[in-house]
Amino acid sequence: MGDTSPRAASKVPGDAAAARSLGRDERLRGALALLGLGLAAGGAGELSYDDLKQRLRSAVTRDPLDALAAMVLGCSYLFYQAEHGENPRCARFVDAVLFISTCLSGAHTDVFARTPAGKAIASFAMTFGPPLAGSTLRPPGGAPASQALHEQNQAILERLDGILEALRAPR
Repeated sequence: MGDTSPRAASKVPGDAAAARSLGRDERLRGALALLGLGLAAGGAGELSYDDLKQRLRSAVTRDPLDALAAMVLGCSYLFYQAEHGENPRCARFVDAVLFISTCLSGAHTDVFARTPAGKAIASFAMTFGPPLAGSTLRPPGGAPASQALHEQNQAILERLDGILEALRAPR
């Protein structure tokens, strides 16, 4: 027979808590590896920091709504993997989506990150989410919304140039 003490039971390879923790960490590492592969796809060789920044800017410029959807779903998945089993407020994937979407808007929720990975994911979402969400409201390519707006801006510039010339004129 073996040692049946509680301490010995905690060393059993089939221990549920140890397996759950190891599984969560492995899933999180796997998800991050897939994210890295996705960002590196389409490029040759190593992905430098400058290449990563350029690809992210290009994706956001091309279609901000797709970039926002990818961020919400991607961060929600990573947050769920990090917090599920550790945070009772993150029992379902929908709870993670709710938390990440509130991070993007600057709103508050009753869900808080408890794990270091969850806190890092939340910090990322809170830092880059609001500007990304705001970019989805701009017209495509940053073009003026209408010809009338463009003409109005042109008239303002001409008036400001006239004021500047009057100020520079000798008295």
